[in-house]
Amino acid sequence: MERTVARAAGPGVNRAEFDVTEFEDALELLRGDLRTHLARSMGVAGGQVLRDEAKARAPVKDGVLRASIYLAYRESGSNDKRVQYVIAWNGRKAPHGHLLEFGHWQPFRVAALPDGRFYTMKTRLPSPKWIPARPFLRPALTGAADRVRAAMIARGRERLPQLLRQQWERDAEGSDA
Repeated sequence: MERTVARAAGPGVNRAEFDVTEFEDALELLRGDLRTHLARSMGVAGGQVLRDEAKARAPVKDGVLRASIYLAYRESGSNDKRVQYVIAWNGRKAPHGHLLEFGHWQPFRVAALPDGRFYTMKTRLPSPKWIPARPFLRPALTGAADRVRAAMIARGRERLPQLLRQQWERDAEGSDA
């Protein structure tokens, strides 16, 4: 049985693995698409907790970064044995999210506008200045791991009987034919 894996976005590989051994026997009872339904339900439950934790940890100036954090199913990383979800920020809405998450070198002077916004000038600094990271996604991954696992297990316990019933009904319909 493979483990359910949650992966945070970023240049490095940031992963949290959640063991679903408790559900191995039950998963063996489910067939076909119902196995995927259970895995996706559990993945969404854990992903929502992780997404909300990342939003809570995101630095807030105007709220754009926080509002751009999302949870999405990753079809290219999923198959009949593995389900992947991604928690990331929308780079179009918050194009500087990576600078906050990982830190960056500031080679140009920055000026403040009267409304509190900043703009980058064309004048270079004598030497680049390191702006330290203010990570929010990576700490969310480690800080919420136990709650993510608990949410996934709770959703699995809730969803499994429903899916077993659905499978039983499908089997009953098939035997009547």
